[in-house]
Amino acid sequence: EPAAKGLREIVYLDDRIVKRSRDFVCVMLTPTSSSTDYAELTALGIGGKIISPQHIFVSSAGDKVLLRKEYWSHGSGDKAVEKLLSMMDEAEKRAAAEPETPEGGPEAGPVGDAPADGEARAAWIASQMADLEKSEADRDRALAALVKNDRDGDCTGPLIELLPKLKKKTDLLWCVIYALGVNGLEAAAEPLTDFLGHKDVRIRACAAVSLEYIGSGEKKVLSALMKAAGKQKDESVANHICRAVGRCGAKAKEGKARSLLLKMAAAGRSEYGTYGPIIGLAYFEGDEKAMRGVEKLLKAIGLPGGRRGGGQNTIKRVLLAWTLAHIGDDKSARFVHAELIDKMKNMQAFWVRPLQTYYENVAKQCNGEGDQMGEIVGGVQRTVGFAKRWTNEERVLMDDARTGRDNSKFTPKGDNILGGARDD
Repeated sequence: EPAAKGLREIVYLDDRIVKRSRDFVCVMLTPTSSSTDYAELTALGIGGKIISPQHIFVSSAGDKVLLRKEYWSHGSGDKAVEKLLSMMDEAEKRAAAEPETPEGGPEAGPVGDAPADGEARAAWIASQMADLEKSEADRDRALAALVKNDRDGDCTGPLIELLPKLKKKTDLLWCVIYALGVNGLEAAAEPLTDFLGHKDVRIRACAAVSLEYIGSGEKKVLSALMKAAGKQKDESVANHICRAVGRCGAKAKEGKARSLLLKMAAAGRSEYGTYGPIIGLAYFEGDEKAMRGVEKLLKAIGLPGGRRGGGQNTIKRVLLAWTLAHIGDDKSARFVHAELIDKMKNMQAFWVRPLQTYYENVAKQCNGEGDQMGEIVGGVQRTVGFAKRWTNEERVLMDDARTGRDNSKFTPKGDNILGGARDD
């Protein structure tokens, strides 16, 4: 994203900003930031769709948003520096104007806490539901509060019941679907499958990712996902759906889901169209047929050709090995040595040694020789950077349906390897 890149690489490094920022505690959130960081936003009533880039100034007590600016239209030159400095000044003025809590007085509870029970709780839920139709800020705060305070479905149930009534309100529908993407929220799973065929591509994508987060093992849910995966023409949405098929299929121990992903990984319309199925297969840990299937795909692709080592299947190759590292066994380790590492011994190209090292780490991970995933993830990221001279397709795996979600209860496979940055 050009605006985020300009802020990160130019504006934030300007001497004037660096000096002024010493008066603040500065935190930068990215799509790969920790769930703890995102929990801080949720506590402030900020949830749902997170616009990037944006600046949020919070009180020193951490309990109130003083100033929030979404988007960035000021470029990366002097105008941008001056704008950010003025925002810092304004936030500081608002902080100074905030009344102090009397010493020994009552402290405010966490933002969005619901009454414990009874009529007060029912009234609170109704008021949050009413706020969904107000401003964007009210909507986001209400959704975050409802999900946070849910107890046996009393807060999320009304959101689920609201879904069929939002056909013409696609912005609100998107936000509600996004909010319902909570690990284990089975009640929302089957209703969300109705939106896998929605005419709006963003709704389809959001529904797929929310279903992956829920991780339902119900046959009806998995069947709907698999059917949608086969029919989906938009490759970005298909990738999201396949990742949901992987999580739900692995949970249900469903061989048909594994077979579908292996087939789609082998025969995607484009290399990009195989990324989702490959990542989806990473959920099939301990599944021998998944291991052997991924090994077969790696063998079919083979090693890079020529001295440059780039071009077709560059990212697909390392993604398959990354998946094998998640699900492979000692037999997989022997496969990697025999079919990949050993066959590069007499090759003379600049990419040979890095790829050998990458495969060696994959083999060690499959063989249980310590945790090599950090090195393996780094290898994928380096390859993606190298391959961008041929393709930019990796950019669209982390779109707004996937970024900014609370992953404190569930972290999707693959979100940390291809990143969320777009430069178009």
